Amino acid sequence: MLKKTALLTLSCLLPMSDVYAQSNADFYQDLLISDEVKQNEAKQKEQQKFEQQMQNAQDSARSLLTTKTKNLKIDAPKIERTASAPSDKEVAQEAQNLDAAPFGLLWKASVEVIKNMGVVLKKAEQEDYVNSYFASQLPVDAKGFRTIQLTFGEENELWRIVAYGDFIEDNPNASKGLRQYEMYARLLNKKYGKQKDFYTPAMKTVEKEVMQNGRKTIQTEQVPEKMGNPNFLSQLQQGTATLYSTFEGNGIGAALALNVDGEGKSYIVIDYKNLNILQERENETLNIL
Repeated sequence: MLKKTALLTLSCLLPMSDVYAQSNADFYQDLLISDEVKQNEAKQKEQQKFEQQMQNAQDSARSLLTTKTKNLKIDAPKIERTASAPSDKEVAQEAQNLDAAPFGLLWKASVEVIKNMGVVLKKAEQEDYVNSYFASQLPVDAKGFRTIQLTFGEENELWRIVAYGDFIEDNPNASKGLRQYEMYARLLNKKYGKQKDFYTPAMKTVEKEVMQNGRKTIQTEQVPEKMGNPNFLSQLQQGTATLYSTFEGNGIGAALALNVDGEGKSYIVIDYKNLNILQERENETLNIL
């Protein structure tokens, strides 16, 4: 209440310099202007003063907000400095109790641990998989694979490894790619077990002659193409045929697929996922609910 009274008092007081600064021109102007005009002018001046006071108040409030924003900007780096990078000793200790992963890596390892192993990581932008990297200079030579991709997720724990095989100059029936696919399927089944094969064939339209009402007619039907047929490579390329297998064991799930790129070169893909880590995250979410 005292603040409001003070503001009103200050707004009603005019500086003494304004009173003494009135010129002769102002005096003659007063004589020439009617009383009605003077009253309107006085009202306008009062309105202008009021509007100016409101503007000053807004400017003052805006200044306070600006000052607070500057303070926040100054304080922000202090918050960031509290999350210091782990030391080499901490990184080494973290790696001791982790399980072995393909290519000499460690499941559940952080980005720092993987880098500390000498692996070179390059950021990979992938919408559905957070915190992913292309990895090179792996502890174990990734012979037969051109690209290895690692995913750590928001928790910064290695839980997914995808290996893209070298390109193969293949035949129309994809015989070379099939041979490599079958070799890796045998090895993955030996390591993880529970092999399940999935083959979606391309469909071929065939004509056949049938008797209908005592007359011969031609009918068409869709017949599934066999794996390794003369057009198998192009069928895999176009997506009209798909071939993959899944494996599961020791808390790891792996999927093996035979793909063909736009230039007609075949290659295999192996997608490893740590099922134990996924289960832990699911349990954590359940405990929150």
